[in-house]
Amino acid sequence: MTTRVNWANPYEENTGAWYRGNLHAHSSPASVCSEISMEDLLDGYVRAGIRFLAITDHRTVSEPRRDELILLSGMEWDDGAGRHTNIIGLDKETVRQAAGITEQEQLLGSFGGKDALLILNHPNWELTPHYRREQMAALEGFDGIEIYNHVIERLPGAALATDKWDYLLAMGKRVLGFANDDSHQARDIGGAWNTVRAAAPTPEAIFHALRTGNFYCSTGVVLSDIRVEGGEVVVESENAEEIEVIGHAGCRLHRVRDKAIRFVPDPDVTPYVRFAAYGSGSSMAWTEPFFPR
Repeated sequence: MTTRVNWANPYEENTGAWYRGNLHAHSSPASVCSEISMEDLLDGYVRAGIRFLAITDHRTVSEPRRDELILLSGMEWDDGAGRHTNIIGLDKETVRQAAGITEQEQLLGSFGGKDALLILNHPNWELTPHYRREQMAALEGFDGIEIYNHVIERLPGAALATDKWDYLLAMGKRVLGFANDDSHQARDIGGAWNTVRAAAPTPEAIFHALRTGNFYCSTGVVLSDIRVEGGEVVVESENAEEIEVIGHAGCRLHRVRDKAIRFVPDPDVTPYVRFAAYGSGSSMAWTEPFFPR
């Protein structure tokens, strides 16, 4: 599996169905920071309506089994400097190779060409953030960052990291955005997810949709369709109250107070566009970026 993102239109493959999933979760006792057993964790995600899941225990590949869930292999790699990275894949042995690596640059370099996604986790965790934006921009070999990490809502720092996403995109880094629970307790389950458009409810199809960018992130807003018609990007929602277009360095290019938006990107104005939708309360959703040129 070598297909990567079609940055001009990540949503070009428009057949199949939407499936909701989480790529960052911890179980006890595999992760000492977790307070929830594997069985209770899986039960919680089934109740939350999650269809696919990766358990990302620290430097450990856990092997859960649950018929109601499509399970991907995962691990959260970390070092003493707080640089946490998720490795997501289909083959547990490929993911397990990260456990023996001590330096992040070595980690990112060693997974080039392998069937795995490498995601920089919770960039804005703690008052001194785990990742400075210049540090992230200097790194090579990662596929995306967590633009929203739900557990940070109850911890020091900021759950939202779209500021660093826009910095990376403005610096020419074509990276995906992910939203995850990072669940450590039962109350963390179901706060954020990634909704993929996949050809079938299988690990292979789900992983293909993730690695090609055919998904959106959400904390409650449902996007019913994302497509390109001619040169116009169309985003439609079931429950959004407002949708905006974000361009170079986080600038708002357009906004509607509606459930749908149409926008023609101009590469002479901005190298990329992405869409953010807002619903009731503080619910949000984010598309992946489009690079029209």
